[in-house]
Amino acid sequence: MMMYTLGNPLIAITMLRHDIRAGLNVPVRLVIYHDEASGTTRLAYDVPSTLMGNIADEACLAAAGGLDAKLAALAEQVTGTTA
Repeated sequence: MMMYTLGNPLIAITMLRHDIRAGLNVPVRLVIYHDEASGTTRLAYDVPSTLMGNIADEACLAAAGGLDAKLAALAEQVTGTTA
C-alpha cells in the first residue's frame, strides 16, 4: 500500500476562510493498494465533504463539494474508470 497526501493551499483556503475546522480534512490523503481478494489494484480516498459533518457553513461545504469533484476526476483519470 502507498499513501499519498495531496494538497493545494489555493483550494484549501476556499474552505478554511469559512471555517478553520475544515483544516482537519485538508490536505486529503489517498491510498493505492493491491486487493488480494479480487487481485486488482485499488485507489481509495475519503470524500472530503463527507468528513465535514461538524461544519454547518454552506459556503465551506460548497467548496468541499468542489474538492470532491476534483478528486473524482483525478481518480477517473488515473484509473480509467468512473469513480
